[in-house]
Amino acid sequence: MSSLSTTIEQRATAGENTLTYTLVQLEGFIDAANYPIFEKALEKLIDSGRHHIVLDFKGVEYINSTGISGIIRFHHQCSTAGGLLVLARVARNVGITMHLLGVTSVVAVAGKLEEAEKALQGETLAPAEEGSERKMPVIADKPGPTGTVALLLPGKGNFADICKKRVEDRGGKTFLYGSPAELLEALDAIVPDLIVIDQRIPGSDQLVERIKLMPRHALASIILIHPKGVDPTTVSGFRVWENDSLVDPFDLGNLFVLAESEVRRVSRDRKLFSQQVRFQFDGSRDSVDQGLSLGTALISRLPLTETEKNALQSALKEGVDNAVRHGNGEDLSSKVTVNYVVDPRRVTMLVEDEGEGFDHEFFLGQIEDKDAFERAKERMREGGRGGLGILLMHRCSDRLEYLGKGNVVRIEKALQR
Repeated sequence: MSSLSTTIEQRATAGENTLTYTLVQLEGFIDAANYPIFEKALEKLIDSGRHHIVLDFKGVEYINSTGISGIIRFHHQCSTAGGLLVLARVARNVGITMHLLGVTSVVAVAGKLEEAEKALQGETLAPAEEGSERKMPVIADKPGPTGTVALLLPGKGNFADICKKRVEDRGGKTFLYGSPAELLEALDAIVPDLIVIDQRIPGSDQLVERIKLMPRHALASIILIHPKGVDPTTVSGFRVWENDSLVDPFDLGNLFVLAESEVRRVSRDRKLFSQQVRFQFDGSRDSVDQGLSLGTALISRLPLTETEKNALQSALKEGVDNAVRHGNGEDLSSKVTVNYVVDPRRVTMLVEDEGEGFDHEFFLGQIEDKDAFERAKERMREGGRGGLGILLMHRCSDRLEYLGKGNVVRIEKALQR
């Protein structure tokens, strides 16, 4: 899913006429799904009396018409209260959209944060260009993707043709397929960086798991296009997660920006990792078995001895069992999430439950003790949490630690190369 994050910071302008203002740094997509985040952040600032605001758009990759309408509305509210709202460091593709919808005739737009501060202090920005309309100061577009994109889309109609042409116009190679079988057969030949899968095509529901299990294609980013009305965040039973998703109907520009961002990310990840898989399941027996079966399949491909593989599989099973039984309290609706990452030196498995955590520091402090096993058995006889599972995971891995409040366990094993 596309996302939006906001970071809010109080600052003061430079120079003699110092003015306190609020800098709002935005990163991600301002689209239909994320607009409420943007709106809530701005409303909270204005309601608290902060009317001098700079919106830093450096990290914004897309904005829709609702977001632009919000900017104009918040600008009016700030002005009415005696303040000013200024935009800064707008990317070219976002700036063009703003310009076409008239933002530049209403809101001050600065190329740099320093210029935005000057605007707050009353200086005029961006000289007029052939008349009274202000020029749009933008930062340069990032280079387009040069990777390979595979598209599983309906073969007829303009949608597939537009997607193919847009990627190729930006410097990438595009291959269009009409069935899951055609896509799978072609993967080894094209080795795509990005795979876009329209789940309205019959037989596409299992493709994410199949592709993520292929060592050569495990790092390829997968974007799913879900049918109208589907909630892409839900997990019913067992699910191997895609890298991102959209729900029909969606803005085509959002797909292009998301695709370009994912191709860049994959290019970076391939320098650091050889495989990344995220899967999630509920507490039902069948779902847990599916999760453990996938974990076993992944571990079986590692460059380890059979003894080491068996030990790592035991560690994963214990981590999952603890998450289901202790972390989630055997609540069948609660989820367990496994993040499986392989880099040139190690394999890392993070098993996360939805529980409240526990005093993991106490149990980790006991595992090095020579009497750890007997102590754990005694605690279990007394009705408490014994720690035998933690001891097992520790002895089956090279590194064991709990993160946060204790509802995430990190299991690491060094690889033979």
